[in-house]
Amino acid sequence: MLREFCAGLTAPARRRCVIIGAVTTGVALFVVVSVIVIVSGKENEERTEASVWKCVIAGDSPSKESCEKIGCVLSEGECYFPRNSTKLGYKTTSVLHDGSLILSWTGPLIHPTVIPELLVQVETISNEISRVVIKNAKRDRYEIPIPLKRDTWSRIDPDLAVETSGVGEMFWMTVTRKSTNTTLFDTRDTVLVFMDQFLEITSKLPSNRLYGFAERGAPFRRSMDNITMPLFAHDNFPSPIGQDINLYSSQPFYMMAEDDGSAHGVLIYNSNAMEAHLKPIPSVTVRAMGGILDLYFLAGPSPIVVTEQLTELIGKPFLPPYWSLGFHLCRYGYKNLTETRETFLRNWDRHLPMDVQWQDIDYMDKKLIFTIDPENYKGLGEFVRKEVQTKGVHYVIIVDPAVGRTEGFGVFERGKLKDVYIKTSKGEDLVGKVWPGPTVFPDFTNPTTAGWWKDEMIEFHETLPFDGIWLDMNEPANFDENGTHGSIHGCEDNVVNHPPYKPCTSGPTLYYKTICLDAKQKWGIQRDLHNIYGLTETIATHGALVELFPEKRPFIISRSTFPGSGQYGGHWLGDNESSWKHLRQSIMGILDFNLVGIPMTGADIGGFMGEPTEELAIRWHQLGAWYPFCRNHNMIGSADQDPGVYGEEVFWKIKRALEIRYDLLPYWYTQFKLTHQKGTPIIRATFQNYPNDKTAAAENFDEDYTQFLVGDSILVAPVVTKGDEEVRVYLPAVDDWFIHRNDTYTLVGNGLQLIPAPLEELPYFVKAGTVLFLQKKGQTTVDRRKSDLELHVLLNADKEATGFMYLDDGETMDTAYHTIRATLSRRSLKLETFSFGKSAGNISLPKVSKVEVANVDPDTIESEVVCGSENIAVSIENDTLIIVFGESASLVGLICNY
Repeated sequence: MLREFCAGLTAPARRRCVIIGAVTTGVALFVVVSVIVIVSGKENEERTEASVWKCVIAGDSPSKESCEKIGCVLSEGECYFPRNSTKLGYKTTSVLHDGSLILSWTGPLIHPTVIPELLVQVETISNEISRVVIKNAKRDRYEIPIPLKRDTWSRIDPDLAVETSGVGEMFWMTVTRKSTNTTLFDTRDTVLVFMDQFLEITSKLPSNRLYGFAERGAPFRRSMDNITMPLFAHDNFPSPIGQDINLYSSQPFYMMAEDDGSAHGVLIYNSNAMEAHLKPIPSVTVRAMGGILDLYFLAGPSPIVVTEQLTELIGKPFLPPYWSLGFHLCRYGYKNLTETRETFLRNWDRHLPMDVQWQDIDYMDKKLIFTIDPENYKGLGEFVRKEVQTKGVHYVIIVDPAVGRTEGFGVFERGKLKDVYIKTSKGEDLVGKVWPGPTVFPDFTNPTTAGWWKDEMIEFHETLPFDGIWLDMNEPANFDENGTHGSIHGCEDNVVNHPPYKPCTSGPTLYYKTICLDAKQKWGIQRDLHNIYGLTETIATHGALVELFPEKRPFIISRSTFPGSGQYGGHWLGDNESSWKHLRQSIMGILDFNLVGIPMTGADIGGFMGEPTEELAIRWHQLGAWYPFCRNHNMIGSADQDPGVYGEEVFWKIKRALEIRYDLLPYWYTQFKLTHQKGTPIIRATFQNYPNDKTAAAENFDEDYTQFLVGDSILVAPVVTKGDEEVRVYLPAVDDWFIHRNDTYTLVGNGLQLIPAPLEELPYFVKAGTVLFLQKKGQTTVDRRKSDLELHVLLNADKEATGFMYLDDGETMDTAYHTIRATLSRRSLKLETFSFGKSAGNISLPKVSKVEVANVDPDTIESEVVCGSENIAVSIENDTLIIVFGESASLVGLICNY
């Protein structure tokens, strides 16, 4: 088997492959491969001393002496690692019985805290996923206590080959995809650094098309022009837009699209403060301020499959309740219940499609969580029960993690009694300052905290019957106290709070606008746990909602996320601006989070800060109707921007955009089921669906086009520039496409096109060969589910089309469901229904009231169109066959011939 492993490598590597040792342990195969380095005459020529990778631990403005003292080289005022050095870094000194490597530091100490011996383990997790772990060989270090998914996967024919240095060589490693003979990760000629609070690994990359390291205010395709991207959850405004700004989430994952259309992914499973530096070589340098290097390599080989493989590890996205796919209405700044009611009713009474009313912190008494302002919001619970939920509309409230340290405040006192708050390094409750004033912060790594959180939520629900939870300020955010950060008393002046290297995060310290890094939690200290604070709160909230609503699916939107958050909730892109640039940037943010397994993501429609013009409000709703999470929200002090506040002309245009979303709810829900089952992203860049398309892969594609895909079949190209009434679109040439406008479909072919996009309605495009299921009646998702189906059949060049729809009860965790498949071939449309689960019979199937078949040849239609024994009316408009049923027909076994 080991000979076969060497035989499967690339030809040059195969000639140098010598098996040192291997061992099979449980579910993993550890393999160590020594590579005998062959130095050609050319490779042995004299080279310049400095490499291209900076020795950043030397600090700013290093001297020649200080740089050389740690074994590096000064060049043009900067300190660099030496090129091809055999005298600085880790050397492979031995191989253990299980195949693991032992590395020992060689050369000058780059820092007094360098770990002298490291352990390197290589693990084959599945045929498509490999893992490399680098850690202290002598003592345990912090590792993320949330284990990744480790199902029993096939390892019969692994596609990834991990090669490492042999005994006596300076450490290096490469990861190669055997099926395409592509080196995905290559640390040769770089220096691995592993200090107590500074870890650094650099790899050359196979292309310059890198995506990921969210959350960024940047194009989906990251610039490789010597950009450093911090990864440290931070209460920050996403403005100015920039790739080098750290925002609310830390997603240490990237996907690389390769020149041949293949793609792979790398997850760096580390929750410490990090940064990633991208160079045009191309290369990536990852620096972490603690923990271990835990690297997962995903072979792909397609962009869609990369995300599916990532979610195999971190968990598949949650299946949202059906109602959450509707339109959500919110604002910060409802002064009282009267304003909340007036806003809700002016939208509802004008028959705007809507499903969720939200409440920001205005409802709280003195901004204290799990309270209601007794004066301004008296009667809020009755309003929700009798005026909102009776209409089929749901209700979501904001909850911040910070608890007001107010004497006599029950939530605080009960938490104090159960000792659930984060501690200072001296063991006292850490006190910060958030909305209520002095606050304490729950430690969600403490099991006792989860129980207390659940009890408080359940008790508050008796007063205010919310249906979902909005988690804000959970980086965690902490305001300054007269310029003092970390706590109201500041932070200790120690190496934890002030590490030897600070990544390029916002602010002068890492604890800027958050809490001290030496703060104590059950799982360790905040330095290690900061980036998973939002995730641990989301997990605790998910558990509370499961207890509160047995068998129902929780709905949670969180500001801070980490890999795995998508199992439990969604995300919104934070405090954006009412500007055209933020309208455009929202597309990139939603692509980012679909890439990392959080498809239920959206931006504040209309913008949070500032006030949109009427044109911007219309265009933003036209785009926002295609966000997976579709919510209008804005800031206190700004003018109202809910749809109902506008005059008839503007309101009608916004309503039309939302009507299109609601018509397509069966398609949307089916996409969420697919992502829940397989991890497939819902919102996708064009190249993700068409990885071999050279136009979609072009470097300037994000600048020239604003388009994206929803699933496999729908392409959207929004207007994102003031005054534009046409949009450039590229329709991938491997398919033909229909344009939808004014409830009609017109075949427009493919390629580069300039499409009229009047303010009245944003057109969208559907791939030829698709069958869409639509439900077009009802103001809420509840009503829509009860309405009849229309089937829109868009024939391809072969006059064929297929489509399917997923249907369950829309709210419970019951696994029973139906799938409805529609196939049109040889002028015969067939509907097949498949039912799964014992209680599937309790799920009502909608009936069919209308079928439209576009791209027919009217001359070939038979004189009689027959749909079994159904009474139908038939007409042909242009090239579309329209069949209207006299009485709605059953889906089961329906066949229509023409």
